[in-house]
Amino acid sequence: MRVSGIITAAGKGERMKADMKKRGLKPKHKLLLKLDDRTVIEKTISNVLEAGVDECIVVVGHQKDNIIPVISSLDVKIVENQDDLPLTGSLLNGVENARGRFCLCVAGDQPTITSRTYKRIIKALEDNTVSILGRGSFGRLDNPRGLGMPFAAPRKLLLEYLPSYKGNINPLLWRLVEDGIGLYAIRPVDEIELINLNTFDDYLKIKFGN
Repeated sequence: MRVSGIITAAGKGERMKADMKKRGLKPKHKLLLKLDDRTVIEKTISNVLEAGVDECIVVVGHQKDNIIPVISSLDVKIVENQDDLPLTGSLLNGVENARGRFCLCVAGDQPTITSRTYKRIIKALEDNTVSILGRGSFGRLDNPRGLGMPFAAPRKLLLEYLPSYKGNINPLLWRLVEDGIGLYAIRPVDEIELINLNTFDDYLKIKFGN
């Protein structure tokens, strides 16, 4: 099984920057915030690589001039968006440049998700199934309510469906399920894996583990 890891790192991160500004802090892109001696994006990349993917693609866009120097020495293929694309557009850009039969799709701001969880998501993959990090319900699901990245799916399925969607991932998942594609949810190793890194409080929870 050949798996391409695709990390989307092209968003503006405006909510985090606005929150930092409100707190009197110097605004900074959330992917460049530090977790110990690494940035958020470096930690995310490290966890994906440790999952044993055959290649790791990072899709950049906004703030790419700041992000690329941080990740250019890592074992990744950098793909640049040519336009201001929504999340689905960035993901499609990565999928089009992937060589794997399957794609592990990860958001750059998900540094808490462990390689162990990614390995379990990959292990659950089948030709007509999407495997995903679950939230509350696990195993075979009949709907993707509240779910998004990370997930893994056959590359050919993503190439077929992604061009029709411009926005977030959840509507795409609903369509896949409606069309009879299986959905299998993996239980997180730890609840911290479910934190969405949107605000500075989210960052502090991740940084200090509380």
